[in-house]
Amino acid sequence: MMVWSFEEAEQYLNDTAPPGKSVYGLGRINHLLEILHHPENGFKKVTIVGTNGKGSTIAFLDAILLAHGLKVACHIKPHLEEVTERIRINGVDSTPEEFAAALWEVKTGIDSGWTREDRATYFELIFAAFLCAAKNAGVEIVLMEAGLGGRLDAVNSVDSDLVVLTSIGFDHTELLGETIEEITGEKVAVVRPGSILVVQENPGEVMDVIDRLKFRDQVDVRLCERQNRAFELGLNGPYQDINSSLALAALDVVSSEILPESFPGGINPDFVRMGLKNARLPGRWEQFISDTGIRWIIDGGHNESGLEMVLKRFKDETSGTGTIIFGLKKTKAAEKIIPMVVDSAGHIIFTRIPYFESWEPENLESIAGTIPVERDRLSQIQIDCADSIEEGIEIAEAGIKGTGSVLITGSLYMVGEARGILKKKVSESDPG
Repeated sequence: MMVWSFEEAEQYLNDTAPPGKSVYGLGRINHLLEILHHPENGFKKVTIVGTNGKGSTIAFLDAILLAHGLKVACHIKPHLEEVTERIRINGVDSTPEEFAAALWEVKTGIDSGWTREDRATYFELIFAAFLCAAKNAGVEIVLMEAGLGGRLDAVNSVDSDLVVLTSIGFDHTELLGETIEEITGEKVAVVRPGSILVVQENPGEVMDVIDRLKFRDQVDVRLCERQNRAFELGLNGPYQDINSSLALAALDVVSSEILPESFPGGINPDFVRMGLKNARLPGRWEQFISDTGIRWIIDGGHNESGLEMVLKRFKDETSGTGTIIFGLKKTKAAEKIIPMVVDSAGHIIFTRIPYFESWEPENLESIAGTIPVERDRLSQIQIDCADSIEEGIEIAEAGIKGTGSVLITGSLYMVGEARGILKKKVSESDPG
């Protein structure tokens, strides 16, 4: 029986393992799952790894499986506003009470059986709670997003029936490696010998690693090609074509080889269409219209390849005259990213990312001032600095006369805080 509240559960998380204090390794989570009698053994498992597109691919696949009547649990990272978002059962985020109950089961196991000197991390505790919640809900299949790389992520503590690899690019190089080959190797470490890997077309360096994996470990590699958009997609952005194609490729494997008994009539095109249309993922090109007519767009792009797509779309839609509120973690290469930001808007507001060490706004402004751009273009760019996202939003509002567009990007943590502020201003929204 649960004997604590959600507030007590959150306090336990923050006291036991504060977020942001990462200690890498699989020993703790392996020990924890053993104490909990391996809750992951009661259902099929799909792991999604990659640099960009993981959350969107999960959102599409989740919606399609639900449309076919399956019971599905999703573990998506990070959460935007509430930690309960990390446990999603049958299309619905866990309630505070459900989240607390799952974490209580984990705490009870730790209290009775933990023998290691170190303690489970924030992410390990939540991942174990997710698996317990999925087991208790009687789901048939879980979709799990690898947060950082793959080899040392908690999801690698379980053997997945299917791994889906999205696009690979440079991100977290201080931990994953300085080359595409090294980063790819970290990602595909979650693939078990003899298992199935669905992969989208990637640069040659990525595919070379995949080929070696295929022959060394007898991995069944299924190459996914971008589908011509024949369906309406519930998520916005040109990159969603490949993410939805990956979801459809994964669906083929799930329906024919992992859970064929759940698809007695095969894949239903009407359910596919319904799922793709109903897919939702907050914080990815999500749009709000404020009462004053300003269009606010939030997108969690946070690495070079992801930001390049987001910024290009914003520039194309606004002819480079919009406003961007931007923050960047200290671990990111500002010298490579800031030129893209400067080239994409007429008004740029630099700010800090909450909860993490980030570039100081004034430092980003200094970097922007060193970028070689045409004199006429430079004179037209207004740059401001804000101590907080809320202040950045206020500066953006004050600078727009009538209607206009504002993009808030650079980090999902930043987008999460902005989302809470914007929801109080809007008259309508598009969850994107």
